[in-house]
Amino acid sequence: MTSLSTFVHRGLGLVAAASVLSFAASAQCITGGPGGAIPAAGTGGGGTFPNTLPGSPFTQSLAVTIPGGATVLNSVKLNGVTHTWGGDMQFVLENPAGAKFNVLCGMNTDPNIDFGGSYTIVDATLGAPSIWGAGSPAPTGTYTQDYGTFTNGAAGISNTPLEQIPISSGTWKLYGYDWVGGDLGAVTSWELCFGTPTGPSAPTTAPTLTAPANGATVIPPVNFTWSTLATATSYDLELDGNVTTGITVQPFVVNTLASGTHNWRVRGVNNVGAGPWAALQPFDVPAPPPASTCTTNGAGAGLVPASGTGGTGSTFPTTLPATPYANTYAVTVPAGATQIVNVNFNFTVEHTWVGDIQFVLTDPSGVSHNLVCRPLGNCDLNGAYSIYETAGLPWPTVCPASTDVPTGAYDQFFGTWPTGTNNIFNTPLGSIPVVSGNWTLTIYDWAGGDVGTLGDWSLCFNTPTGPVSYCTAGTTTNGCNATISAANNPSVSAANPCVINVTNVEGAKSGLIFYSITGSSSSAWNASSFLCVKAPTQRTGTQVSTGTAGLCDGTLTLDWNAYQAAFPAALGNPWAAGNKAWAQAWFRDPPAGKSTNLSNAIEMTYVP
Repeated sequence: MTSLSTFVHRGLGLVAAASVLSFAASAQCITGGPGGAIPAAGTGGGGTFPNTLPGSPFTQSLAVTIPGGATVLNSVKLNGVTHTWGGDMQFVLENPAGAKFNVLCGMNTDPNIDFGGSYTIVDATLGAPSIWGAGSPAPTGTYTQDYGTFTNGAAGISNTPLEQIPISSGTWKLYGYDWVGGDLGAVTSWELCFGTPTGPSAPTTAPTLTAPANGATVIPPVNFTWSTLATATSYDLELDGNVTTGITVQPFVVNTLASGTHNWRVRGVNNVGAGPWAALQPFDVPAPPPASTCTTNGAGAGLVPASGTGGTGSTFPTTLPATPYANTYAVTVPAGATQIVNVNFNFTVEHTWVGDIQFVLTDPSGVSHNLVCRPLGNCDLNGAYSIYETAGLPWPTVCPASTDVPTGAYDQFFGTWPTGTNNIFNTPLGSIPVVSGNWTLTIYDWAGGDVGTLGDWSLCFNTPTGPVSYCTAGTTTNGCNATISAANNPSVSAANPCVINVTNVEGAKSGLIFYSITGSSSSAWNASSFLCVKAPTQRTGTQVSTGTAGLCDGTLTLDWNAYQAAFPAALGNPWAAGNKAWAQAWFRDPPAGKSTNLSNAIEMTYVP
């Protein structure tokens, strides 16, 4: 029997059977096809799939007179079929002209099912379910003609839909091949049913969504793929509520997507209509990696491990391997930088089996911090990688065909490391103390048999910039779009002036500026505004916008430093370098939803 690796359910759902049963009653069937053993003698096998057919097939003939008015072959009925391991079976029909056509072929689809019923096989375009997904033993029912992995034309057998097979009166033959030894079975009888073309129905089942996987994290461009439906001629894809129609080629590629959670689904379509949607499936797009300034090393090349192969003298996690790669270089922290954004490293010679590798960064005080500790999977490292706290991708657990982890940005991964063991702590990058001095990268290989070469590595720090605007301003009843901004980020020492201005506000309206220290948000406020900061929030003092009522010439202003000095118990105080605040403006707009409207928002980062 064939060995099983993965059971692939290629069925379209039993509900499809109902849509193809109606024609069966109107078709005229020629009965009397004799039964017999499958194979005719011994057990199966003896062939080479798909070009050399097995010996001793079931072979029986049926004399056919095409019924009046019939123009196509609608179905093949296999009555009283019994056979172990139906996945090795192939049924082939020969018309009076001597041409052979595939009816069913399970070979190489790995369906671990037995036959034990009577089966009506209908045209491959009608949307009936596949017998290979029906369970074991396959219950009596109507199923689609299924070619499996059989190559069209091999051994003179064509993969042709039943209703396209040329028909004529004369002798028709049915063959039953068993491609692998060890199994026996039989057919009690068989029939051919003729009539007029039934034509496809609209798809009755939804495609299976394959990529992006459910809950996956994906960096654009995003390649969307799904299973194909026999009855679909095109597909509709819905992404975040927007539908793209008429898709005929996979993957469907979307080059740019905003960071955050997205939802997608697909349905099949043909000239009769559209089928059901697949269930919505989410995926995440991480925020773009923050800007950073990297300090060059230039002398970081070395073997990983430094000699021999890994694992020497080690016991995870208590006893570290004896010959790690280690490189130290003097780092001058860029002016104004407050945190490490990423660590870059480049393998110039592939290192196999990333699951054995641990990257450790030691700061000038001698405290060590985990960057990556033995990520899951047996992929290899080959090329340039960047490690971020959260701005990269998760480490893959399934390797691509090349076996190499794709180059790019990945998140820190602490694995099962007990923080503090051997003075190595599971510290997020943004929380590692930032000081100038000697920094060391150490790479441990916890198991023998693998080697590689690191070309270089470098530390990268945040680049101080001005406040960043985000979110979308609401549109007021007079068409105003209030815009919030600040020229400088605030500083802990109040060395920078930090004045928040809100322009294009409804004139002469009561308003205020409020802020959060817990992050950004995007939830509907009214028909056009969004609340762009997370709770809890701090309101600053109420003020009246400048300008003229009914016009968009109003402004709101807040001296951030003065406010923080005047209210030392306000949210966020006392501030430290690297702390963030997210600010937004609120003002009255009586005809609008909630009688108010909101500006866009800004993210400010404290500098020293």
